[in-house]
Amino acid sequence: MFARESDAECMDRYRFREWLQVAEEDAGLEKLQGGLWHPYRRMWATARAHLPVKVVAVAGGWKDVNTLMVCYQQPDRNSLLSVMSDAKPVTEQAVVR
Repeated sequence: MFARESDAECMDRYRFREWLQVAEEDAGLEKLQGGLWHPYRRMWATARAHLPVKVVAVAGGWKDVNTLMVCYQQPDRNSLLSVMSDAKPVTEQAVVR
């Protein structure tokens, strides 16, 4: 997303922080709670929770699915309501007695 100033120079992590802060200010966005980049990654991962988790992990740069699911994908109101309202009739086979 951000190009280096030269191929010989490693990108400084503090420069990324500065660029994000400038971008938020220029866009008129309030700073998100919970970190600098992590809130954006959480939002991105949560918005894709309906997609195959392995595909989301690879696209988002996570090396393992567990980190994505435990730390980044968060239940949101719409997803919870969808799960609760999408009930299917229980069949006799599904009832354990």
